[in-house]
Amino acid sequence: MTIHGLLLLIAPPALGVIVGYACGGRLASLRNLRLSALWLLWLAALVQAAQYYVTPLRHPALLAVVFGLVLWWLALNLPAWPLAIRIAGVAITVGALANGLTIALNGRMPYEPATAEAVGLRPGLTTPKNEPADHATRLAFLGDTIPVPPLRKVVSPGDLLIGTGTVALTALAMRRRRDRPDPPPRPVTGGDT
Repeated sequence: MTIHGLLLLIAPPALGVIVGYACGGRLASLRNLRLSALWLLWLAALVQAAQYYVTPLRHPALLAVVFGLVLWWLALNLPAWPLAIRIAGVAITVGALANGLTIALNGRMPYEPATAEAVGLRPGLTTPKNEPADHATRLAFLGDTIPVPPLRKVVSPGDLLIGTGTVALTALAMRRRRDRPDPPPRPVTGGDT
């Protein structure tokens, strides 16, 4: 993984923390969000990292394993979250499903060669995770078609949903609950009936 890819991975939660603080939230409030089976996310991250460093694991089918683990984790956690946070979780889920479907239909995530070239990447390059789109590519519009010039990356609509959902989920989970003080008790008088 390149430094630009790492920045793209870290940017959504970091931006979520900034937005969370700007909205009066606190990092400590993240503890209030019920998270179970975190081992699924760690396993997904491990499989994803292994694809970069272990040659026999550079098979596109392992991306399905990564998506499956993340979706499993979301399915376990979404029902327990408050509505606004659940909506952010649904955005992440829809983004993951869009990416997963595109990869399943093509074997790898297709990218637009002209867009890749526009951000300074080598067009026509096939990697363990990506391949250039061509006339036979299915759902090419859901592939990596959106340029991110500062990071020299091309992302998909699904990546945008995942990133936006991550920002929103983090910021909403940080939001401090503003407990309203109880109204003062009404005095009880003998004439009230």
